[in-house]
Amino acid sequence: MEKPSLLILDDEKEVLNALNRVLRKHFQLYLFSDANEAIGFYQDNPNIPLVLTDMRMPIMDGATFLGKIIEINSHCKRFLLTGHADINSTVIAVNEGKISHYFSKPWDNEELVTKLKSAYELYLNERKTKHLLKVNLAKNAELSLINSSLELETNKNQQKLQLISTREANSFGRLKKTFSTFIDIYAETICLHNQDVSRHNFRVAAHARLIAEMHSCDKLTTFQIYIAGLLYETGKLSLEQTLLNKPIDTLTQQEKNLYSAFYQKSYELLNRVDELSFVAEIIKNIPANYNGTTAPEHLTADEIPLGSRIIAIVSMYDNLVNGRQSQVKTPTVEAKHRIKELAKTMFDPSLVNHYLTILEERPSSSEGKVDYLLNCSDLQEGMMLTRDIVNADKNPMLTKGTTIEQHHIDRLLEIEKSQGEFFLVYAR
Repeated sequence: MEKPSLLILDDEKEVLNALNRVLRKHFQLYLFSDANEAIGFYQDNPNIPLVLTDMRMPIMDGATFLGKIIEINSHCKRFLLTGHADINSTVIAVNEGKISHYFSKPWDNEELVTKLKSAYELYLNERKTKHLLKVNLAKNAELSLINSSLELETNKNQQKLQLISTREANSFGRLKKTFSTFIDIYAETICLHNQDVSRHNFRVAAHARLIAEMHSCDKLTTFQIYIAGLLYETGKLSLEQTLLNKPIDTLTQQEKNLYSAFYQKSYELLNRVDELSFVAEIIKNIPANYNGTTAPEHLTADEIPLGSRIIAIVSMYDNLVNGRQSQVKTPTVEAKHRIKELAKTMFDPSLVNHYLTILEERPSSSEGKVDYLLNCSDLQEGMMLTRDIVNADKNPMLTKGTTIEQHHIDRLLEIEKSQGEFFLVYAR
C-alpha cells in the first residue's frame, strides 16, 4: 500500500534526522530546512496531505509557514513542533485554524505516528464525502433536467393525459423513485461526513414530519419538510470534521461564525436543483428567531417558513440530548424545559407545544419508522431498542431489537443510580 506523503520543515538537521528515523517506515517523507524551498516544493506538489513544521525558525515561524501552505491547499492537515516557550503563539495558531494538532518537544514517537496516521484517514474521508457530494449534485441536476422535460411534454399534451400508456406511467414512477434514492444518498453522505452514528438528520426529518402532520399540512408540504430535515446539514460537507466533532457550546466565536454559515451553504448547494428550491428556502431560514431578532432579514413569526420553524425546534432538542450542543449530554426533562423556555423568542410557541406532545406520547408514523432519544426514566414496557445500550466502557448491556420489559427498566435505573450517570437510549 502506498505510503501517505508528509512534508517536514525544521531548520535543525538533527531534528530532521530524528524525525526521518521515526517516520520513514510509515510515510513518504519530504524533508526541508529552508522555509522558502519547502514552499516552492509544495507549490509544485500541492496534493501532499500532511505538513509538519517546527514553530521557531529564523526565516519565518511555523504558524506563518503554515499560513502560506493553506493558501496553496487549505484541505491538507497541518502540525507544529513546539517548545514550552512557544506555547502561547501555538495556541493562537490552533484557534486561528492554522494547525490541526501540535506536538511538544521532546515528542512521543508513538503519539506522533498515531496522530499523523489518524489525520491522513480523516483527510481521505473528507475527500470521499466531497466526491460523493459532487456526484450527487451532478446526478440530481441530471434528474432535474429529465423531470423538467417530462413536465414540458405533459403540458403540451394536456388533452391526452388519459391516454398515457402504462409504460410511460411506470417510467415516470421509476424516475420519482430514483430521485428519492438520491435524496437518501445525500442524507447518508451527511451522516458519513459528520461521523454521526446516531443518524441525527434522519431522526430530525421523521420528527419534523410528525409535527407537520399534527399541524394538518398537506402531503406535499409535509414531504418537503421531511426532505429539509434530511438535508439541512448539507453545508457541513464544506466544514472540516475537526470542527464538527466539537460541541457547539465549546466553539470560539470565530469557529461559531464558520459553523453557523453551513445553513447558507446548504441553501446554495441545494438551490441548484429546481425540485429542491423550496426545501433550500426552508433550510436557509432555520436559524431565524421567532421574535424577529435575526439579521439581516429580521423575519418574524409566520414570515418564517413553517418547515424552518419546525426543524429549528427538533434539531435543537436532538442536539441537546445527543450531546452535540454541549460537552455533557442533556437529560430529556431538562432539554424539554430549555425548549419551552425559548418559546416566543427563538421558537414558535404553538409548535413547541406540538412537539412536547409528540415527545410525551411518542407516536409512530404511517410514512416510516420513528426513533426517539430517551433516558432510562422515559422507558416503557413494549418499546423496542433501535441501538445497543452501552456502558461507560462501550460494552453493550442491552442489544438493538430488544423489547423492553419492566425488569430491564428497573435494572438500568439501578445501574444509573450506582454509577451517577444516565444512559442515552434509542427506541421506538
